[in-house]
Amino acid sequence: MSDLFKGKTKREIMIKTRQDSGSEPDIYDYSKDLPFKINLSLKNKSHAVSFLNSIFDTLGIIGDTKRAKYLDHIKTIAANLMELYFNRLGEYVYYSRNNNFYHEIKRYNPNNITIRKIKKVIKLLIDKQLIDHRKGFHNKYSKKGSHRSRIKPTVKFLNIIRSNFIDRSYIYEVDTDCIILKNSKKTLIDYEDNSFIKSIRVDCRSYNQSLEKTKIALKRCKAVNEYLYDNNMHYKNKVCHRIFNKDFNHGGRLYGTWWLQIPSELREHILINNNKTVEKDYSSLIIHQLYSEEGLNYYEENNYSNDPYLLQGIPDSERKISKTIILISLNCRDLDKLNRALIKEFKKGNLKGNKPNKKEIIKRLNIFREMNPKISKYIYSNCAAKFQFRDSEIARSIIKKCMYQLIPVLCIHDSFIVEYTHSNFIIDTMNSAIEDAGFTSIPLIR
Repeated sequence: MSDLFKGKTKREIMIKTRQDSGSEPDIYDYSKDLPFKINLSLKNKSHAVSFLNSIFDTLGIIGDTKRAKYLDHIKTIAANLMELYFNRLGEYVYYSRNNNFYHEIKRYNPNNITIRKIKKVIKLLIDKQLIDHRKGFHNKYSKKGSHRSRIKPTVKFLNIIRSNFIDRSYIYEVDTDCIILKNSKKTLIDYEDNSFIKSIRVDCRSYNQSLEKTKIALKRCKAVNEYLYDNNMHYKNKVCHRIFNKDFNHGGRLYGTWWLQIPSELREHILINNNKTVEKDYSSLIIHQLYSEEGLNYYEENNYSNDPYLLQGIPDSERKISKTIILISLNCRDLDKLNRALIKEFKKGNLKGNKPNKKEIIKRLNIFREMNPKISKYIYSNCAAKFQFRDSEIARSIIKKCMYQLIPVLCIHDSFIVEYTHSNFIIDTMNSAIEDAGFTSIPLIR
C-alpha cells in the first residue's frame, strides 16, 4: 500500500487527519480588549500640545482651521490608545462603526465625536502606520462570531508618545451625565431637567465620589485566579450611572461598575479597603412589591413556601430556571417574547441544563398563578420596569444612609455589599428602607 502522506507537509498531514481544519481565520480572544470611550481626552498641557502637533504633522493635517476640525477626535482616539498602552490590559481597543453609537446629544457625547470623523482619522492613522487595525465582522444571522473593529498603537505612535514625555497623567475623562434615559428601542434620548432629576444626579455623583475614594478589589484565590486568567479586570470601573426606560418612572437602576459584571459567585471574594465583606439582599423583592401593590402580605396568602420561586411539583433543582421564567413573564407581553428571552439566557450561559419547551413554560406559569392568584394578573403585564424604579429608589435611600455614616457600600440592584463589621448596620438600614417605602409584604434579607 502506497504511503498516503508521502511528499506532504506537516500541516497538510494534520489537515488530512483532521487535526487541523485548514484555512480558517486566526483564533483571537476578543473578550480581553478594551472598549472605546468617547469621553476620554488629553489635558491641555505643553507636552500634550507638542504631541498633538507631531501627530497632525505626521498625518499631513496643516492649518489651524483644519486641525481644530479634527482636534477633539484625535485627542479622544489618542487617549484611548494611550490608556491601552499604559494599563497593559488587552491588545486592542474596539470601536463601533455604527452611527447610532455616536449621539449628537451633548450630555452623552461631551467631545462631539461623530462616526464620519472617526472613520476619517482612523484611515489617516492607518495610512501613516500609526495604528494597526483589525477589521470587524458582523454575522447577520447570529451575534455569535460578530466582533467590532479594533485598533492598537504601532511602535511609530509609541515613539511619538515617548519623545514628547507623555504619561498616563495626561489622560482624563470628560464628565458625562450619570442620569441616562432610553426609549423603548433602547436608544439614548434627551430630556429636560427638573427638581427630581437634579436631586438624583447629585446623589449619583456623590456616590461616585465616595467609590473613587474606596479601594475595591477581589481577593486572590483559585476561583478568582481562574476567572482573571480568561478575563481582564478593570478595577478603575467604579463610576456608576442610572438608566431609566421611556420616562423617569420606569427603570433607574445603577449600572457601569465592575462588580456588576462579574459572576455572582465571585462577589464573596470582594474586599473593601482590604477588609472582608458581606453581601445582603432582599429575597424575592419584586414578588413582595406585587403583593404590596395589592395591599397584601405574601406570607399570609401563600402557605406553600417562603420562596415563591419553588413551584409545587417542580424539582427544587429547577428553581433558577423557574425564577427566570417568572421574572421574564413580568417584563414582557406574551409567550413568544418570554421564550426568546429564555433562549438568550441559556445561550449566555446564565442558565444550565435543558431549556423548558413552551408547554413546560406554560405549565410552570400556571402553577405560579395557582399559588399566587392575587397577583396572577401581573403575568405578561410588562410591569417590571415600574417596580425596578421603586427598588432603585430604595437603593438610593440605602446608599445615602451608608454614605452619611461613612460606610462604603456596593450596590448590585437589590443587594448590597459592605465590610463584614457593618453587617448589622446594613440589615437594619435595608429593613428601614422597606418600611419607609410602605411595603405591606416584607421581604426577607439573606
